[in-house]
Amino acid sequence: MYIKPDQTLWSGRLDSETDSSAFRHFQTIEYGDIQNIKTNHDGVALLGYAVDKGVELNKGRVGAKEGPDAIKKAFAGLPASSDTPIIDYGNVTHNHETLIETQQEFGRYVAQLLQHHQRTFLLGGGHDIAYAQYLGLREAHPNQSIGVINIDAHFDNRKEESSTSGTSFRQMLEEDAHVDYFVLGIQRPGNTQSLFDYADQTKTEYVLAEEMNDCIHPRIKDKLAHFINRHDVILFTICMDVIDSAYAPGVSANAVFGLTPFTVLELAKRILESNKVTSLSIAETNPKYDIDQRTSKLVGHMLTHFIHYL
Repeated sequence: MYIKPDQTLWSGRLDSETDSSAFRHFQTIEYGDIQNIKTNHDGVALLGYAVDKGVELNKGRVGAKEGPDAIKKAFAGLPASSDTPIIDYGNVTHNHETLIETQQEFGRYVAQLLQHHQRTFLLGGGHDIAYAQYLGLREAHPNQSIGVINIDAHFDNRKEESSTSGTSFRQMLEEDAHVDYFVLGIQRPGNTQSLFDYADQTKTEYVLAEEMNDCIHPRIKDKLAHFINRHDVILFTICMDVIDSAYAPGVSANAVFGLTPFTVLELAKRILESNKVTSLSIAETNPKYDIDQRTSKLVGHMLTHFIHYL
């Protein structure tokens, strides 16, 4: 179900009402109705996926449906240091009988935003947001090859009878012959051998978290660049559980030996520099398990960096 933007989320410290150089995001945010988009925008669209039904079905800890609003609150008070317009389009919640119906609804909205905006940032919610994102991207680009780049501790390529937060990428690979998959940050203890086997069978490219401990090796940068160059459109998604729990405790499945935020930022910068990336989803922020809003604040800061990369 689509819910229009909650303007009460957008508040913060007021430094000036007239000096735009002292403005914060809550002073510059615009609001949109996804069911009534009238004009094209050069700026960034924000749409929340306030859904954690997929996490529940995947036997994870629920609470991620509160993620989009928590992220917006954290982002609202940060300095508006870019002239890029930002439009909040509200959230989609789960009220259908099945998760796939909610994903299809969200996908239709994503397709609309892709037609009207330079970039679309999708805030989750469970990582089933990635399959919903794919549905929208495929609708917007019906005849182009899609390269899926996921920064994640998990493959999320489980075999299940229906959608969960752990099946998104298997669904894409099984349904679409023009999709390839690349994951950065995989942890061996977080994935069974069968998931590695399926990755090998589908020629999924991946980089282990331990390979990016201290720095991102030129070999990995080259591999990423080649993957981007091979495809017409890039679907980019980040699961916050890839980041070490010291930095991101508020996630559906917290990780030890995870990546640092700086490593994720460096990877994201290289990916977002490509004009083939029109959408980015950030999944699994779970305020129920956060500490001092640490994870929500981290995503808010990441969004600030991502907008600067445009």
